[in-house]
Amino acid sequence: MKYLSIWRLYLAAIVMMAGVGKASAQGEDARMMVHLLDYIAVDYGMAVQNGKVISQAEYTEMQEFAATVNDLGKKAPAELQSDIMLIKRLVDEKASQEKINSVASNLKQEVISLYNLEIAPKRWPELKSGKALFAVHCQSCHGEDGRGDGPLSAGLEPAPTNFHSPDKANGLSPFQAYNTIRLGVEGTGMRGFNELNDDEVWDLAFYALSLSQIGKETSVDAAQKVDAEIDLERLASSSNEELKLDLAIAPEHHEEVIAALRLYPKEVAEKSQGDYLQKAKRLLNLSVEAYKEGRRDEARNLALTAYLEGVEPVEAQLRANDASFSVGIENQLAKFRSAIEKDADASEVEAIGVASVEMINDAQVMLSEKEFSAWLAFLMSFSIILREGLEAFLVIVTILGIIRSLKLPNAAVWVHSGWVAAIVVGFLLWLAADRLFTFSGAQREVMEGAIAIFAVGVLLYVGFWMHSKSEAGKWQAYVKSKIQVLARKENMLGLAFLSFMVVFREAFESVLFLSALNMEVGEDHQFSFVMGIVVAFAILLVISVLLLRYSKKIPITQLFKYSAMIISFLAVVLIGKGVHSIQEAGIISISLMPIDLRWSLIGLYPTWETFLSQVFIVGLIIFLWNLGNKVMKKPICETEKEKIDAKKKSLEAEKV
Repeated sequence: MKYLSIWRLYLAAIVMMAGVGKASAQGEDARMMVHLLDYIAVDYGMAVQNGKVISQAEYTEMQEFAATVNDLGKKAPAELQSDIMLIKRLVDEKASQEKINSVASNLKQEVISLYNLEIAPKRWPELKSGKALFAVHCQSCHGEDGRGDGPLSAGLEPAPTNFHSPDKANGLSPFQAYNTIRLGVEGTGMRGFNELNDDEVWDLAFYALSLSQIGKETSVDAAQKVDAEIDLERLASSSNEELKLDLAIAPEHHEEVIAALRLYPKEVAEKSQGDYLQKAKRLLNLSVEAYKEGRRDEARNLALTAYLEGVEPVEAQLRANDASFSVGIENQLAKFRSAIEKDADASEVEAIGVASVEMINDAQVMLSEKEFSAWLAFLMSFSIILREGLEAFLVIVTILGIIRSLKLPNAAVWVHSGWVAAIVVGFLLWLAADRLFTFSGAQREVMEGAIAIFAVGVLLYVGFWMHSKSEAGKWQAYVKSKIQVLARKENMLGLAFLSFMVVFREAFESVLFLSALNMEVGEDHQFSFVMGIVVAFAILLVISVLLLRYSKKIPITQLFKYSAMIISFLAVVLIGKGVHSIQEAGIISISLMPIDLRWSLIGLYPTWETFLSQVFIVGLIIFLWNLGNKVMKKPICETEKEKIDAKKKSLEAEKV
């Protein structure tokens, strides 16, 4: 049965990976469609004017791109089919630039929305990194200053892009540049750079769009001349011309503001308060509008993204400033998503959305009034590690206490190796966080939830195993017949895996929180930030040593009973947290309870899904404990009796 369960898990993993692979392939096709539609919208005017072909080479390229979009779109949803066929027909008919641009731009937005494509990086771009990458990968063709005059540019058809030309400098967005760098342009010298990760491609894209602004008179203070919201998504997905219109920049400030946005994107956005919470407000407003227009799925996705990508990244800050307010804003956004899922009246959804935006306004005021100090940076990192670590080490100390009571030092080595490996992996994740955590907030929540739920299964098994061995006679029999033979091979490996999973789940969550917090702390308080982590680990070590010493004084029977109780309790906590994480990712719906039952420390949240999952686990624990009691009361089997009788006869024969 054990191996059958392992194979089931293995097959389930294969099916899940296949599903992810299929979704990834569809996403790549969608991104290619967007990439080609951008080219058609921008370059069609160089191929056709007034219904006549002015460049046969360019027109042939436009026809090829439109045909490729048509082929890629054959598997697209029905609502895209008509526009996909229309763009090909318009190119064949040599339609006007205005018509082509309108249809291609609308179709591009539909594809982005329908396939939920990422149109912005997960972090602010680093132009220094982009400059270094440009020198290595792009300068030979595009030239040092990006004018398309590099040493390898001669003879290339079409010529490498000149980022200083008005149509490219003002008509391209970093998102378009990202797609070109990532996917390349077939039939040209521009290949796709698959060897670069997403962050590096975004750094390159933003740097390429900054080349035409280098040397212009500007400063970060130019943000004060923009009244509209500035955020990373808008800067990534908009061309300079689009930014001028969207941000309502006065004509006399065009050059200064655009140069500042491209040369100092993060600093300008922060000056204009374009931060995570600003993004959350914009997405909530868009969600309300989408719901009022009947686009329920889009409204739900926007509401979900508002929380995952707008509020969650600053959750640690909010909790440090006002824990109750942090809980309140999370409840408010859950209430908003719940109203959408229940198909509530549009006026009700709008009212909840307005209340949500007001809470985010309060959050912005709270964070703006209280800047990071060295002491605050220390306390926040300290609290994260201590809170997450206590849950994990409580289980580890319990297991080590049992093993020490049995005087099996080799078994303790297995357990130590498990939790040490988890901390090492967690530390490596921390070092590589910027490169590895390029997935969305929803994917982070899914991973956290999946790890938590898997850990619940392991904890329930161990809790039942401990409980069934808590009767002294049965335990001694188990030690003699099982542990001395099998534990060092199979059970101890299982204990090592358990200790790894328990600690890794908390390490993974800690890295997520600390990564987001680290970006907010800044370079000035890095020492305090790191010291908070170090001190928290030191306190955890002291607590663990004390617990181990105390556990020696507990008789083995009581130790097993108490340990089984603790582990069962942790299983209830983890199932609540795991389901809650998956709810936040939007995979499980949110049904709010009439009473605000919330105590995140024990995994209790005010939704029926989390509450009922904990009730189910409690019932399962009671069932397993009763089953364990029956196992303990069960008499020795006939086979064992026969063995004992045979042994007695053998001893009597020896005496004779």
